[in-house]
Amino acid sequence: MANINDYLQWRGDISLEERSFNDADNVILSVLSYLDFTGIVPGERTGAGIGLALACRRLLERAGGDVAPYVRSLAKIDSTFVELMADSRRFGSATLRSYVDVIDEARSLQFSAFQVDLPSGETYVAFRGTDSTLVGWREDFMLSFEVTEAQREAAAYLERALVRAAEQGRMVRVGGHSKGGNLAEYAAVCCPSELRERIVRVYSNDGPGMAPEVMRRDGREVLGDRLRRIVPTYSVVGMLFARADDPRIIVPSTGVGIGQHDPTTWQVLRTGVEEALQLLPECVPVNEAVARWAEGIPLGERERVTNEVFDALEAGGATRFDEIGASAEGLQQVLHALANTDDRTRELAMALVGGTLDTSVDAARKAATEFFDQWKRGMRSAVEDAARKLVKPDAKVNPARLPSGEAS
Repeated sequence: MANINDYLQWRGDISLEERSFNDADNVILSVLSYLDFTGIVPGERTGAGIGLALACRRLLERAGGDVAPYVRSLAKIDSTFVELMADSRRFGSATLRSYVDVIDEARSLQFSAFQVDLPSGETYVAFRGTDSTLVGWREDFMLSFEVTEAQREAAAYLERALVRAAEQGRMVRVGGHSKGGNLAEYAAVCCPSELRERIVRVYSNDGPGMAPEVMRRDGREVLGDRLRRIVPTYSVVGMLFARADDPRIIVPSTGVGIGQHDPTTWQVLRTGVEEALQLLPECVPVNEAVARWAEGIPLGERERVTNEVFDALEAGGATRFDEIGASAEGLQQVLHALANTDDRTRELAMALVGGTLDTSVDAARKAATEFFDQWKRGMRSAVEDAARKLVKPDAKVNPARLPSGEAS
């Protein structure tokens, strides 16, 4: 199985003029947007740019060979990826420009983007997504049903990029991963129609859609075949508010469950991304639970319920999904936090937690289901037994920390 690093080793010496831009190239530039190029890539106001190869080498020098502190995501982006980009004939001669990285807590805003002037004569506008933490997933859920500050910033940024492209006679590709995919689609739909004609393709890489109550015009309706939705075989974020008849490219991944959201786990070929026939059946119950939750809650209440879900999931101190079931103590805290929520909130929380388990192991899925079902029935001793199936065999469950109720 091959990932984007393998692709860069295979195709790095082949220019875009020799082999035209494909879906794997799009994934690579979306991943590149997760790197912190502050002080390296010039901002919009300067009008200047920097060679991609030079920008990557300066980042490697700044990082001392370990780029992890400069990765604004839990995607497994390593120094090898940055080195391959710098040495790549395919991308190395591209120019990075118009770097924006804004965090404004007062406006609930996290927004980052840059433009890549490709040697083929096109420009790729890349919007950074959220990271893979629980906080990032919370934001993915929230931007699916309300117009956010980041979406407004993305629309304004893309309009400026398209004006520049028109002045220089360049065509434009727009993309991003996770929230970045949503921003790309939203911005393209909102831009003036005369500028939209400059857009060759819009890529939403496992990005959420938008609730029809918020966005009356669907991306497919406005962009047609220029919109490409790419999702892994276990997709949750990318299926948020997805329409059943939407065309999408499904990509195999080496990730486990929700971990497939990481684009560095997606499988590629020499000619683009590898394609699978359908989503894994294991993610269908999760997506059905999300759909029932969204359809059953009025638009005005979704923010409150979203916060209830993610506040509960974070109650045990976890910052990532894979940490929630790491200890009995953490699971107990999550259960306490869910005690005062309604069935729809609990169902969504259960579905998301279940998606973090190894979906190839039936026993793990069964243990997760038993754990939550038994808690709901107030069966204290049964909860202890089920909890131990999800944690290390020697972990101890403190009965005093279990939700109060009728003991069996």
